[in-house]
Amino acid sequence: MRVLIDDALDLLRLRVKPLAAYQYPWWQPALLLTLLGLVASADTAELGDNLLGRMLFMVAFTWLETALFVRFIGFWMRAGKWQASGSLFGLVVAASALQFIAPLTSWLPDDAALVADSALSVLGVLILVHALAAVSGLTRLRVACGVVLFAPIAMLLLAGTLSFANMAGWVTLPDEMVKAMQGAAEVKEPG
Repeated sequence: MRVLIDDALDLLRLRVKPLAAYQYPWWQPALLLTLLGLVASADTAELGDNLLGRMLFMVAFTWLETALFVRFIGFWMRAGKWQASGSLFGLVVAASALQFIAPLTSWLPDDAALVADSALSVLGVLILVHALAAVSGLTRLRVACGVVLFAPIAMLLLAGTLSFANMAGWVTLPDEMVKAMQGAAEVKEPG
């Protein structure tokens, strides 16, 4: 586990190794990814009082999003003539380690928290793009386009998992979110 943590810190410093270095025993990235989901659940107070439900939702969403992203970006990079020499899963999980400090922004005033969240998001994407480009030999632009193309898929996944978690009683959607969803559904319906 120490190697995974060291690799995550190296990625934060934009030091990237060959892809073979990110092939960890399965339980290490699985544990880190689960912990990322649990940490992310700390910033979901608006989803109701069911703490266990919010934790389950965020862990499930984190796992689904990461697994889907790894499949999507792998396909995208192979379409760019990259010859896969191993799984991208360990690298993507290690590059996501910056998310551990994201909940700390809730301690800041609202405007500062918004700026800090945005800066962390941009930095996280830059680290991920840099790491994927370095291990694949593809241009950063090609990799960045793949990351941007995944964003609508991630939004659909979020909407679907939120809806499922709401029906399962894990979370309670805020009234303004429900109204926005209903408004979007009404716009789609003719008449």
